[in-house]
Amino acid sequence: MAALRQRLAVWHDAVTRAGFAASAIVLAAIAVSFCYEVAARYFFSAPTSWANAFVSYLLCAAIFLAVPELTRRRAHVAINILIDRVPPASGHRLNRLIRLAGAGACLFATWISANATLDQFAMGVDTISAWPVPKWLVSIFIPYGMLSSGIYFLRDLIVDDPGVAQQGITP
Repeated sequence: MAALRQRLAVWHDAVTRAGFAASAIVLAAIAVSFCYEVAARYFFSAPTSWANAFVSYLLCAAIFLAVPELTRRRAHVAINILIDRVPPASGHRLNRLIRLAGAGACLFATWISANATLDQFAMGVDTISAWPVPKWLVSIFIPYGMLSSGIYFLRDLIVDDPGVAQQGITP
């Protein structure tokens, strides 16, 4: 069981790193399209009709492809004032409770956003824009990011268990 869990963790980390790299590429595409829009508008008096829609569509992907890596690195926003002010044992328990709540929130958001995305797909909902696209193509990244982040919170809880940590399983 531990070997399977380790292989799944390695696979999850690889998918997360690939998503983070894809997020960087998407951010570069956003920057290039904005630069192109500014140059076209101000230097050639020929504003684009697609740049704003393109950026708004890609922004969702950029965010939710990056979120799992930030969760894996524990680089998300954390306010530790309460944990820092209680005794270490209580802080440890509180930190575990916070990770459990984070996992629950992420998994709940996964469920809601996945259902919304499936509804958009089933009903054929398009974005409202000069360049409409199927809305599910934009929102599909939300359940991915939330699910993967929820799994990282759960992995942290499992690894925090001394019995699992002794088996050499990494978060």
